[in-house]
Amino acid sequence: MNRPRSSQQRYLAFVRDYKHRRLDEATEARENQQQHQDRAEAAAELTGTRSRSKNRGKRRVYLCEYLGWLWPHRYAVGGLFVLALIGAGLQMVEPLFMRFIVDRVLLNTGSAPAVRFIRLNLAGALFLALAFRSNLAGALRDYRQRLLSARLMLTLRRSLFERLLHLPLPKLWA
Repeated sequence: MNRPRSSQQRYLAFVRDYKHRRLDEATEARENQQQHQDRAEAAAELTGTRSRSKNRGKRRVYLCEYLGWLWPHRYAVGGLFVLALIGAGLQMVEPLFMRFIVDRVLLNTGSAPAVRFIRLNLAGALFLALAFRSNLAGALRDYRQRLLSARLMLTLRRSLFERLLHLPLPKLWA
């Protein structure tokens, strides 16, 4: 195509296209072509003709992008993971306490009732402390998860805003 070399020629070409209402023809043609390609890819996915390696490649690209978004928050994600492990571990110990209380305290007929009562109170107090710590770890994990989620969303919104700022006006107008 003949491209205008100077800014004045580009401006006159713009005015001419504007008067003839041809500004968006090239943009619309590209968008129609992209929509056609997207429909063809979707149809290929439904029929299964698309190769698995292409899907895996796309998934890897998405995974790399997601890890890139998470990288600045890696310490918060690691801390959240540790809190989740601690909470899961504490919740796994609760049934063991119940088993101890039933088998070794309540059903133990070999010890005196006063000793069983003291063991029951001690085991019950430890069980309540464990349940409290487990719930506290869960609440802290939920709080940190919501905080991390808000930070990630804010980061993504900022990057989207930066991307929108640098888009050409015809794209934004469309």
